[in-house]
Formats: sequence, C-alpha cells, structure tokens
Amino acid sequence: MRLANSNDLSNALLAISQSLADRTQMAQTLDAVLTAARQMTLSKHGIIYVLDQTGQALIPSIVHHNEKPLSAHPWPALAFDHTSPTNPFNYAIQNGEVVLINELYQYNGYDCEAIYQAELVLGSKSTNLLAWPLVDDSNKTIGLLALFNLSVIDNEQALTAFCQMAANSIHQAVWLEQYGHMIKNLSADNAALVRENQHLKRRKQSHYQGPIAESEQMLDVLRRLDKVLTLPVDVLLRGETGAGKEVIAKYIHQNSNRADQPLIVQNCAAIPEQLLESELFGHKKGSFTGADKDKIGLFEAAHGGTLFLDEIGDMPLLLQAKLLRVLQERKVRPVGASKEIEVDVRVVAATHCHLMEKIKNGEFRADLFYRLNVFPITLPPLRERQADILPLAEHFVKQSALNLGLSQAPGLSANVQKQLCQYTYPGNVRELKNIVERALLLSDFETITHIELGETGLIVQAEKSELDTTSIAQPTITSQPIHESSGYSKGLKEAVSEYEKTVILDCLHASNWQIKRVAKQLSLPVSTLSHKMKKYDISAAGESSRVNENI
Repeated sequence: MRLANSNDLSNALLAISQSLADRTQMAQTLDAVLTAARQMTLSKHGIIYVLDQTGQALIPSIVHHNEKPLSAHPWPALAFDHTSPTNPFNYAIQNGEVVLINELYQYNGYDCEAIYQAELVLGSKSTNLLAWPLVDDSNKTIGLLALFNLSVIDNEQALTAFCQMAANSIHQAVWLEQYGHMIKNLSADNAALVRENQHLKRRKQSHYQGPIAESEQMLDVLRRLDKVLTLPVDVLLRGETGAGKEVIAKYIHQNSNRADQPLIVQNCAAIPEQLLESELFGHKKGSFTGADKDKIGLFEAAHGGTLFLDEIGDMPLLLQAKLLRVLQERKVRPVGASKEIEVDVRVVAATHCHLMEKIKNGEFRADLFYRLNVFPITLPPLRERQADILPLAEHFVKQSALNLGLSQAPGLSANVQKQLCQYTYPGNVRELKNIVERALLLSDFETITHIELGETGLIVQAEKSELDTTSIAQPTITSQPIHESSGYSKGLKEAVSEYEKTVILDCLHASNWQIKRVAKQLSLPVSTLSHKMKKYDISAAGESSRVNENI
C-alpha cells in the first residue's frame, strides 16, 4: 500500500473543502464526503455511519459499492448494546481510535462476522478495512467512515484533517436537516393556528356560515381536513342526512387556494338523468330537442374552483362512467361536442348512502368509488358530538335573530339547554336548526324558555321525564310555570298538548284565522297544522259558538 504525494493531498483537501462548503443537504453532503474519501485512498467500497439522536446506535447513511452508490444494501444498523465490543466499527467509535485491518479475512483480533455476512450478500471479499471515527471541532463524535480495499493510505495528519472537516460538514448537515424539519413542522402548525384563528374570528360574526366545532369528533374532522385544504385532492364526505356535509364542503373551498374562484353546488338526486348530464358537462346547440343554444356545464363553470356534488350515491350508472373519466383526465366533452375541454376543478362529493352496499347491489361503480375515496371524511351525527349542540343552538339563535332584525339575540334558559342536550336529533344539525328557529319565533325575543321537538321528540322527552320524577315536579314545557305547591297532577304529555293547543289558538287569533300565515309563522306545513287543529278540535266556528255561550 503506497503513500500519497503531499501536494496531491493538499490539492485534494482544498477541492473537498470547496465541495463540502456548497452542500447543505444531508444526502448530498454524505455522498460528497464518501466520494472524496474514496478518491484520496483509491478504495472501491465505503460506508459512512451516522450516530442516531440517542447516541446509542450507528446508522449506515450512505453506501458505495464498486465505486457506485447503493440505495439498497445489507449493512445493518449497529446498536452498541447489542454489538460485539470487538466489532471494528463499534471498537473505533467506543474507543475513539482508528482501526486499520490489512488482512481482513485472516485472524486479526476483531469480530468481523457482521462484515463477512454483508460482503457475502454483496458478492465481494475485501482485502483490507479502515474504520475512522468522525469527530468535529467540539470533540463530538458524529459518525464513522469505513473504507474497503484501499490502495493508498495517507499520512495520519492529512487523514485527520480530512475526517475532522468531514465531521464538521456532516454535523452541519444533520443540524440543518433537523432544524429544517422543525421549521417545516412549525410552519405547518402556524398555518393551522392561523386558519383556526380565522375560523374563530368568523364564528364571532353574526353572518358566519361555517362549521361549529367544539367536540373532539369535529375537531378531528377539521384537523384531518387541514392536511389537504391547499392540495389538489378530491374529497369524499360521508355522513347522515343533515349532518352538515355542504357546510364542510364550503369550509374546504373557503380555506383552500381556490377560495377566490367559484364554488358550485349540485345535488345529483335533484335533477332527472336526462338533464343531469347536460347540467354537469354542458351541451351544444341542437344536440337534442330543446337545446336552442350552447350551455356551459358545471365543471366548466367551476374551472379553477370547487364543484360540490351532493348525494353522489344517487347518480345514474351511465353518468358515473362519464364522471369517472372526467376525474381521471380532467377533461369534459359537452353533449353534442366533438372536442374535449380541459378543466381545473376540485371535486368534493358527498353521500349519506353506504356506497359499498350499492356496489354489491350493482347501483354504484366500484372504480368510481375508489377514485373518489382517496381522501374520505366521515362526519359524525349530532348525537355523537354533544359538545357541539349548545354552541350550534346559540349560533342558530344569533343567525335567526339577525334575519328577523332583532337588536340582540335571546338567550336559552337552563331547562331548554338541558332538553336540547338530551334529544337524539334523528335529523341531525338541520333538525336542531329548525327547532331553534321555531323556538325563537314562539319566544318573547328575550329568553327562549320552551322548545317544540315535534311529535316524536315530545314522546321521547315524556319518556325520559317519567323516569326522572324530579323533572316532573316542575315541567318546563308549559304556558305558565308550575310550582310544587300548585297541586298540579297532570302528566307531561297532557301539559304539552294543552300548551301546543294554546299556542296554535293564540297564533290563529292574532292572524285572524289565516291558516297559511299561521303555518308559516310556526314553521309547519299547512297539512300538519290542519291535522293538529283537527286533533285539538280547533275551528273558527267552534270558537265563535264558545264566545256566544259565554255571552
């Protein structure tokens, strides 16, 4: 093994220092160090081990074999506690000494079994080995340089200078990589905090229409959405009817980089199959009867923005195939057209159906499902996110008060809050909104002291109250407060019926018995109001006769 010329060493060190100074990324730095080390020693193979963050193991971070980098290799990580103390690599690191083995496959006093096994896999049999600890200027061990089949060995002073320079460069690269990840994570956390702050500020505004998230279930949904808000990824929203899928779709759009472009909403179940294709993809004049002019489809109209396809599970099979092609190619062809149009649209699809069941029944395409299901979001029903019930109710009260022109939104009494939290909401958020709006209309606009949950809801409340005798002592759904000393003995259902009858009569008298006007005021269909009037034997003629009898 010959010695290198000192002038060659000086020139090599200068070139190496300049090369390392220009490299900041970990992989590039390690590759530059190992390449330079092999050039200095004319070695065919080499490894650079880097200490992990615990300082208890060596990680093979770059491997050269036959003068070429290897992405896959057999060299294992070496944990000091589980590696022989006489392993050359372990010995060099633990003792801070350079290990040079001239006859690697003869007895040399070291445990080289792990090296033999790795070289066997690689199909090589090196003659010699150099293991050099990499120690930086602060006397901290950074890793280990291992070289095989050396043809030239430098003087110790030159190699020491090189290895120290390499250690400093690797230390800097490790530091930059670690802090780069920290900065990236902090930037992501900061962006999430900014969005959360904006979300909270918008919630304080009376016209806020976004999601209310106090429960851990909904916070998980928003955290999951944060991952893809700014990415060109389609989203599939799943959840029961009324759970707020359209609200989430609007939230996705408003917090994405497409917020300045249009958001277009289309319910796939609301339009007949013959018209839905034209609605989505557009058509050319004369392409079918009634097509008297060109029509731009929703995909084209939403170019640059977001298209929300609600009830995607009810889309006809023929259109599902065409939608799949659009999602794959990002091109649409209007009905009757010969050319395709490129579109840049993010699709947010929603369904309350179990799509896998529909696939089994032949009602939904499996390939479309897997194309849409890249990033699914399941919205929990309101009964599973009780922490959101009161914040949602208060939000709807403020919203309704604003629409009615009230100067201040009324509050919710303690009994009303309790009832709202106990109800199961088969209609989810949409039902809660209707309950709150109806309660506001029936209140004195200062405090909401009673609510109507509909016939099914009232039965549920009655059953719960019968199990809790303390709640019967002072019913909350009455026209006048009933105290324990009043001797009141009627059941809750009878009390509610009397109150409901009283409310309907009061509204009828105030509206001069205009049925449609009263139904609108009570947020009831006319048929439901007529049914209740018949149930309670309410009629204008009956009221007139009772008045005459009193006279």
